[in-house]
Amino acid sequence: MKAIRKWIVVLAMFVFSGAFANTFTSDFSDTWWNANESGWGVNVNHQRDIAFMTFFVYGSGGKVVWYTGQTVIVGQNPDGSLIFAGPVYEFTGPSLGSTFNPAMVKGRLAGNVTFTAFLDRATLFYTIDGVSDSKVMTRQTIRNNDMSGAYLGAIKHVQSGCRGTAMNGDSNSNAEIYVTNTADTFTMLLQQSDGRACNFVGNYSQTGRLGRSEGKYTCTGGVVGTYDAFELDANTQSVSGRFLANDSQCATVTGRFAGMKK
Repeated sequence: MKAIRKWIVVLAMFVFSGAFANTFTSDFSDTWWNANESGWGVNVNHQRDIAFMTFFVYGSGGKVVWYTGQTVIVGQNPDGSLIFAGPVYEFTGPSLGSTFNPAMVKGRLAGNVTFTAFLDRATLFYTIDGVSDSKVMTRQTIRNNDMSGAYLGAIKHVQSGCRGTAMNGDSNSNAEIYVTNTADTFTMLLQQSDGRACNFVGNYSQTGRLGRSEGKYTCTGGVVGTYDAFELDANTQSVSGRFLANDSQCATVTGRFAGMKK
C-alpha cells in the first residue's frame, strides 16, 4: 500500500492543476479539528475557489468567541495540497433571544489565516490580535456514512505500464455498482456494460464526510490487484469515489466512479 499512497500525490497534482474549483478538486467542506484538542474547531464551507471558515474557539479570557476566515485559493504545494488564505474577522451583535437589530452587528479585522489542505488532512496557520499559531487538523467524524445500495452509473480509469500496450490509456464504461459497507468493511461490485466485472473487498474508514477503503480486487479474465479508494461519498441519490490501483496486468490504474441509486 505504500506505493499506492505515493500515487495519491501524483493524482492530486494532476486533478488540482487544471482549475481551482471544488467541482474539479477535493471538496473541503467539513468540520475540521485536532483530535488531541477536543473542544474547538473550524467549520469550512468550500465553494469554487473560496473556503469560508467559522472558528469556534476561545478568547484571551477563556470565553467562547467566533471568528470568520474569508479565504481564497492562492496556490498549490508540490504534494498537491491547496493553499487558502485571507483575512479573519471578529463579529459582535445582538444577544441570543433578543430582537435582532442589524445595526448592532459590528465586524473588525482581527488577523489572517492560511488553510493548507489535502484530502483528509490540513494545516491551519493564523494570526489573531497579534498572536500566531499553527495547528495540524483532520476532518471530524461525527457519524459513519452507509453507502450500501445498488447504483447505475459509470467508471472511468486510466491504465499505464500494462503488459499489452493496447491496454494503456483511457477507458470509460457504463456500470452497475453494488456497494456494501459497515464501520470497518467495504465491498463493491462493478458490473460494466461490456461484460467485465470487478469485485473490490477491503477495510473501511471514515474521516469527516468522506470514506476510504484499501484492499484487493479481482476482475474478469483473472486480473488480481490491490486498490486504494478514497473520497468515497454517498447520499440518498448517489455514490462516488476515486481510486488508485495496480494489478497483474497494469502497473498503475487511476480512476473514478459515480452512480445514481436504483
